[in-house]
Amino acid sequence: LVLSVPVVLPGRDEIPAVVFGVVLFTLLVQGLPTRSMLKVLGLIGDQPLRQEYMETTARRVALKRVLNYVSELVRLQEIDPEYYRYQAEFLQKELKQLQEKIDKMQAEHSQLVALDMKLLREELVDIEAETYAEFIRAGKLNSNISPLLAEVFEEKEEQES
Repeated sequence: LVLSVPVVLPGRDEIPAVVFGVVLFTLLVQGLPTRSMLKVLGLIGDQPLRQEYMETTARRVALKRVLNYVSELVRLQEIDPEYYRYQAEFLQKELKQLQEKIDKMQAEHSQLVALDMKLLREELVDIEAETYAEFIRAGKLNSNISPLLAEVFEEKEEQES
């Protein structure tokens, strides 16, 4: 836009420099401290922290599953015991580091413990609901158990709110 200023205008060469200076000043003076100010005011959520925590937790769960799988393979004598020892040692070291990171994050941010408890409650309600559904599908429960399921779903709705 500044480049569309007519050539015949006196001082045309200084206008782009002034506009550039104003834009740069605006970005630096107003833009850089904005995140810090929003944090101080409590307007930025903890989403990046929660995301990092969930990624770390997911990695820990995945590595535990891998360790269990490799343990089962060695029990069934499907892999070399020496290879198992190497893998198990590596996985246990990784798991220890992840657990230390999780513990540190929880110690520094108490809301992460509350997040864990909320997720656990949700998982327990899901397990309960799935169990009822299995019994209904198997014909062991009458599909008309609405009071029982209503109670489970009310608990779930309360947890979500």
